[in-house]
Amino acid sequence: MDKSVGSLVAFIGAVTQMGGSVLLAAFFLLLRGQARRRPYFRAWSLAWVWMSAALFAVFLLYRMGWAPGGAAARAGWMAYQLAKLLFLSSLLAGALAYAAAVRPAAVLRVAVPASLAYAAGSVFVSSGLNRVVALQGPVAAVVLGCCAWLLLRLPRSRSSLGSRATGTVFALMSALWAFYAAAFPFWDSSGAELGGVAGFIVRYNSYLDLLLQMLLGYGMVVLLMEDTRRETDAAHHELAVAHDQLKRVALHDSLTGALNRRAWSEGVGMEAVRASFGAAVMLDLDNLKTVNDVHGHAAGDELLRRTAEVLRAAIRPTDRLFRWGGDEFLVLMAGSRAADARRRIEETVAGAGAGMEDDDPRRLMMSVGAAEFAGGEALDEAIRRADAAMYEEKSRRRGALAARRHPSADAA
Repeated sequence: MDKSVGSLVAFIGAVTQMGGSVLLAAFFLLLRGQARRRPYFRAWSLAWVWMSAALFAVFLLYRMGWAPGGAAARAGWMAYQLAKLLFLSSLLAGALAYAAAVRPAAVLRVAVPASLAYAAGSVFVSSGLNRVVALQGPVAAVVLGCCAWLLLRLPRSRSSLGSRATGTVFALMSALWAFYAAAFPFWDSSGAELGGVAGFIVRYNSYLDLLLQMLLGYGMVVLLMEDTRRETDAAHHELAVAHDQLKRVALHDSLTGALNRRAWSEGVGMEAVRASFGAAVMLDLDNLKTVNDVHGHAAGDELLRRTAEVLRAAIRPTDRLFRWGGDEFLVLMAGSRAADARRRIEETVAGAGAGMEDDDPRRLMMSVGAAEFAGGEALDEAIRRADAAMYEEKSRRRGALAARRHPSADAA
């Protein structure tokens, strides 16, 4: 190929690479809202800004035609080398932030002065831009290799498509820059040019660099999207947990932990009960008002909690316990007969009160009513009949208590 045509193609490659880097920098800056919460992405966004600056310096060197070795040309080399080294430093800072939670500022505090010193030294000993690139090669190969190692060695729980893709592109870029470090000195020595594939890669390296940069930017964005998705999934999980907690609060009595009337109306956990025959048992605490009046409402609350605990001990996992009202409880027992259900609850309550004095505020004094249902559609009627039976027993207990207190009135 004619040298003038080759130079034009190389110039177009440099301009195209610069345009690609500017687009990446602009795209990453558009995502700055994500970068505020992710130090690694902030460092990588800065890296593409530095890369754009480095390629703009190369564009000026091509466009202005400064004399090789002159002050203007060396200033351009210096700007290119420094910006490129800062690009590499920012890539490393981002990889360390993602893989090991190292603050990018801590890395850049060391990398910036080191880059400035290395750029100045490499420009001082160089006789052309290719030599500057050659001196940049070992640093780029090592830094990019470190970035690849950091991302590709992540544990299985953290490894993802984004981290593997980004790490692989870093590894390819490291290998390419190791090649540049070896090939560019030959390109620059005494006007000699490499032939074959090596010469083609060196002559049109801008196109290969652009391809890898686009792939690297793609991998970084995929990694960011995965990170965002994980945060979104975690937020959804927290919302689901919060929703379950709120639902539990809405459907359970806060004092006793028993289901409430709303849970009954919504049919919470009623599948086994509705699909079977069974017994509805209504219970009422006869001594709650007395305990509240004599011992205080804290003792009354404790009595209600104890009632729920005792009733839970009398029922099976398929049965359901509801706090029906202030001092009323409802137990639904699938597959039970009313007499058996009532006897089980009364025996459990009696056992819980064994050995207690009559005036003990923990002693359970309950009126119990039970009724059977043949299926879910008969539950309402069974609850109504159990409630009526409970109030009949309460009336009998009151009458018996009054008779014991005033036997002379009965005799008269």
